[in-house]
Amino acid sequence: MKADLSKQFQLTVVVVGFFTTLLVLAMHEIVRPAPTVRVVVTLVVALSCAIRYWWVILLLDWPPTWFRTLLLLLAWSALPGVALAVGNVTGWALSLSALSTVGFATEVYNGATKQWEVGSDEMRRSLRSDHTIGAAATAGSAVLLVALVVFLPAWLDRIIPVLVALDCVRLIMMINRHQRLIEAGRLQ
Repeated sequence: MKADLSKQFQLTVVVVGFFTTLLVLAMHEIVRPAPTVRVVVTLVVALSCAIRYWWVILLLDWPPTWFRTLLLLLAWSALPGVALAVGNVTGWALSLSALSTVGFATEVYNGATKQWEVGSDEMRRSLRSDHTIGAAATAGSAVLLVALVVFLPAWLDRIIPVLVALDCVRLIMMINRHQRLIEAGRLQ
């Protein structure tokens, strides 16, 4: 697959997955409304995933591989599952854990295939750090969510918004750091 076609395919998956998630969430709300906090958090998760994928796909030339395609499709298939489970706190947490697991696999894959070897030394360090921190954050979230389901399910509606907020902070920091490096001409 040509690089341009691969990039267009990846962006299409993100757009379709995002709007599918919104549609599933809206349909769920019509049939069986869920707590507002869960709906808002699910919207934030979908939006932050879309921004993260969109930013990285546009920023870097990802070589087309079957495994990368599989990870992309798994992530954007898991998000509508999160929206579908929003009415059941345990199912919602486990769906978010599954999404985090896909995120972990993606970060490990990107690190192992040296996707961070782009641009200046400073940009490479930044990207490598993002993969490492991303792998730790997604693994930690996946394990914590399962542990909460098992041991403290009453805390799920309180802890999940905090985890999502922390992930959004991590996303904003990543974009700001990369934007500064791009503006300084360090991507090339």
